[in-house]
Amino acid sequence: MIAMINGYGYSSNTYVILDKDIIVVDPGSEESFDKLMDELEFITNKVDYIINTHCHYDHSSANYLLEEIFDCPTIIHDNEVNHLKRGDEVTVSWLFGKRLKAPKEIVPLSEIEIDFLKFVHTPGHTYGSISIIYEDKVLTGDTLFSNSVGRWDLPTGNLEELKSSILKLERLIYENNIKEVLPGHGEVGNRKSLEIAKALLGLR
Repeated sequence: MIAMINGYGYSSNTYVILDKDIIVVDPGSEESFDKLMDELEFITNKVDYIINTHCHYDHSSANYLLEEIFDCPTIIHDNEVNHLKRGDEVTVSWLFGKRLKAPKEIVPLSEIEIDFLKFVHTPGHTYGSISIIYEDKVLTGDTLFSNSVGRWDLPTGNLEELKSSILKLERLIYENNIKEVLPGHGEVGNRKSLEIAKALLGLR
C-alpha cells in the first residue's frame, strides 16, 4: 500500500510505500521535516530506502535528516547523483534561499533492483527525473501533476524531453492499467491528467 503525506508550504508531497521494504519517496524540504515525522510515526517505525524522483531541494533536502534517524540510503537517477552530492545549482536550492545538505549514502538507480517497483526515466523537468509504478498507481514527481505539468525552464529541464515523457507515461499508464497519478505537488490525479497535460503541451 501507499500512504500519502501532503507537502507543507513549498515542500513536495511524500509517499510511503509499505511492502517487503518500506520506502519513502521524496521526503521534501528540511524545513518541513518535523511535520513529516509527526505523520510518519503513525505509518511506520522503519525506513529501508529513500527514493528521490529528482534532486530539487523541495523534494530532497530532508534526505539527510531521515537518514540520520533510519540509517537508510538515498536512491536517485544516475544523472543526478553528483548534483545531489554537491548540492549544486541543479538542485535549485538557490530558489529557496537555502543550501542543500546531502545525505551520506547516495546510490545510483542503476545499481538497485526493487522487484515490486518499476522505475521509468521521465526527463523534462530535470534530466534525471523518474516516475515509479507501484501496483495500479504511478508516482510522477514533477513531471505530471493532476491538472498540469512540471516546468522545464530550470537547469537540465527540456520541453521536448518533457513532451516525450508525457507520451511515455500515457503508454505505460494504459499498458499497466494505472488508476491513480500521485504527483510531487497537489492533489492525486488520474488518466484525465494525461489529457490535460497533452493539451497544455500541444500533443495529440
